[in-house]
Amino acid sequence: MICRFCGIESSEAVSFDEWVKPTFTDHDKLLDGDGVCPDCLFWFDERSEEMAARVGKDKPQRMRNYSHFVVSGEWTPLSKGDKERMQTLLLSSPFPELAAIAESGQKHIVFRARRNSPGATCGWIQFEEQSLFVQPQELRDLMELIEALYVHFSKGEIETGNYKPYRVMSFGVEQWQELEEQVKPLRGGLLFRVVLFLAQRRDDGRIEGAGNGPAMDSLAGDTAGLQEPLSAQHLAAVRGPREKRGVHKQPGQVRQLSLFEPECDGGQG
Repeated sequence: MICRFCGIESSEAVSFDEWVKPTFTDHDKLLDGDGVCPDCLFWFDERSEEMAARVGKDKPQRMRNYSHFVVSGEWTPLSKGDKERMQTLLLSSPFPELAAIAESGQKHIVFRARRNSPGATCGWIQFEEQSLFVQPQELRDLMELIEALYVHFSKGEIETGNYKPYRVMSFGVEQWQELEEQVKPLRGGLLFRVVLFLAQRRDDGRIEGAGNGPAMDSLAGDTAGLQEPLSAQHLAAVRGPREKRGVHKQPGQVRQLSLFEPECDGGQG
């Protein structure tokens, strides 16, 4: 049988028509074929005991609930609470052969992910249903900007650009303007979304919990600010001028950083 996900012929493939469920919605991503190979079945497992062993759980786990990385042939599944580890894998060399980041944890995304060549220093990542070619230094630079803001502001504020005036005043208007002017042109882009998802709060050692999404408005430490009246002078100042297994190559929806794809050592698959 020919696998409808990777296009590889396998004598161990199962019938696609017998395997697929009515809830499957990615028919537009399928290739010509009539089966699903064992490697692809691995990524669709809804009761994986191997995953459970990897993440230290007692019960079988769903593959789609986790982000997946393969570096030097080693598979590393990570939950939303492991964003620090995700950063490390993306910013280290070599770049992952597979980087599939699950924002919602409700979609099968690994089969969409593009594979990078072993030993590459940059490459593709899959973020939910979109693919992005990443240069680690560009990722690092934007991460530093967003985490500098995240020390004081919520992810919701950084995502929308709608900052609470009293936080701007306590952070420092000039410092905020300097950071915001660099972040603003990138807001809404896929790289911005990826970095905001991965960003960690580091000012006092606190790291956000697994449940914090991009628009989550953390109120920690804000109760005093909520009580403080703002003067017209403060408001005027704020208004001033001033985003190892069965790894396949389907590109899915692609957004590139520039017109021409950057090069890196080792290339990409």
